[in-house]
Amino acid sequence: MAGKVNMQRVAEVAGVSKSSVSLALRDDPRLALATRRRIQEVAARLGYRKNPVVASLMAQLRVSQSPRFHANVALVNCSQQRRIYEDPRYAELRRGLRERLDLSGYGVDDLWIMDRGMSGPRIRTILETRGVRGVVLLATVDTPPLFTDTPGVFDEFCVVLAGFDRSPVPIHRAAGNPFYASRRALEIVIEVGYRRPGLVVNNRMDRALQRGWSAGFLAGLQDAPVSDVNRPMPLFLDSANPESFRFWFESERPDVILTDHAQVMDWVRALGLQVPEDVGLMHLDLLPEMENWAGMRQNYALIGAAAAELVLSQLSHNEFGARSDAKLVLTESEFQPGPTIRY
Repeated sequence: MAGKVNMQRVAEVAGVSKSSVSLALRDDPRLALATRRRIQEVAARLGYRKNPVVASLMAQLRVSQSPRFHANVALVNCSQQRRIYEDPRYAELRRGLRERLDLSGYGVDDLWIMDRGMSGPRIRTILETRGVRGVVLLATVDTPPLFTDTPGVFDEFCVVLAGFDRSPVPIHRAAGNPFYASRRALEIVIEVGYRRPGLVVNNRMDRALQRGWSAGFLAGLQDAPVSDVNRPMPLFLDSANPESFRFWFESERPDVILTDHAQVMDWVRALGLQVPEDVGLMHLDLLPEMENWAGMRQNYALIGAAAAELVLSQLSHNEFGARSDAKLVLTESEFQPGPTIRY
C-alpha cells in the first residue's frame, strides 16, 4: 500500500501545497530548511517512493530547460516613503506575507513604485525580468490612486492589494477591519462604565480606511446606552494639533477618548488631567511597544498571511489581472487591556 502514496497525500498530511512537497523532496533551498525536513519526515513516515521513470524525466527537463521564472512574488511598496518597513505595522505585514509564501516555496522581491524613473512600462519590465508572476500591492495612507497612473501594468500578473485603496479596479484585497475595531473599542468602554465617549482620529488615515474608524464609532453609538446629549462630536485632525484638541475637549467634555493619535495622552496631561482617573484613553491601532495603553491590535502579520493566501490561490489557478469575483478578506483586531481605562 505504501507504493500508492503520492505527493498529494504527503501534502495533505503535512498541511502544505503539492508544489512545496515537490520542492522539499528535491531539497530545493527555495523552501525553508525546517519546512523541507518536516515534509521529508512526513513522506518517509507515509512510505512515499518516487517513480524512478518520472523522476528521471523531470530531472532531465529541469537540466535541459532554463526556467521561465523563479518562484517569487513581488511585494510592491505603493507608499511615497521608501523606508515604509521601518514602521512596525508594515514590517509585521511583510513578515506575515514572507512566512506564508516561504511555506509554499516562494520568495519575495521588494519593489518601490515611487522609485526614480518608475513608470508603468518600467514596472512591468522589472517584474518580467525578475520572473515574477504574483504581485502584492502594499497600500498606505499616502498611496496615490492605483491603476489610474499605471493602467494595464498588472494585467498579466496574479495581483492582490494589502490594505485599502480607492481604485474601482476589482482585485482581491486583504486588510484589517477598522470598522469592527472602532465599534468593538466603543463597546468595551461602554461595558466598563464610560458614558461620554469621544473620537479623535487622523482625517487622512480615516479617509484611507474608507472612514472605518468614524463609521464603526458612529454605528456603535446607535446601539449604546448613551443619550444624544452625551455624544461628543468626533474630532478629525489633519495633523497633530494640541490647540484644536484643547478647544474640542473643553467644548465636548468626553470621559473617554478613542483615538489613533498616541500624542493624545500628552495633550490630556497638558490640560492638568490624569489618565485614567479624569479621562480614559483607548488606542485604535496599538503598536507592539505600546504596553502603557489599552486598545486594539490590528494583527498585521495575519493580514500579510491573508494576502499571501490570495495570491497563492491565483497562482495555482493561473488567474491574472482584474477579477469579476474579487474578494475582500478582513482580519479582525484583538483587544489589549491596559492602564489607560478604568475597569
